[in-house]
Amino acid sequence: MYYEKGFKRMSSFYVNEVHLITMLLPYMERIINENSEIYTVLQNSLEKTVKLLLSKLNLKQNLKEKINSIDWNLKTINDYKKLEKQLNDHSKKYIIINGNEKYVREINKMLIKYQKNHKENDFILINCYEIVEFNKNIVNILDNTDKILNTSGEHEVEKIFPEYVKEKKKA
Repeated sequence: MYYEKGFKRMSSFYVNEVHLITMLLPYMERIINENSEIYTVLQNSLEKTVKLLLSKLNLKQNLKEKINSIDWNLKTINDYKKLEKQLNDHSKKYIIINGNEKYVREINKMLIKYQKNHKENDFILINCYEIVEFNKNIVNILDNTDKILNTSGEHEVEKIFPEYVKEKKKA
């Protein structure tokens, strides 16, 4: 796993986009209340799903506005360069990354390089995988995960996947 001061990777697994946004909302509310920044790097747009859910949920208007102000549109790898320009201050940054395993891996590599050159930044990467992708690449995903994020919050990998730890201890 990749542990470094100011850098943490979490993984989250979801069934569909509605489940993903529903799972992220309580965590995002906490982040917003901390006045931390939230960025997205998305292989597919989540804007319609976010707008639909926010219209149906009973949330404070201020929270809805802040969640709506996040860019939920798809990003290409080249759009990463625009994100990089936004990441130059010293605040804590949460970056939600969603896509297939290859896309998430490539974005993570770029952000790791960026963070090594900007150690004053505090990065929390939230890598989100659809359950089908998760099933295909479980070992690779868990090898590169510091914490698991689910509907009940952040958890140690070992707590959510105890069998994974047993396999790693044998090796």
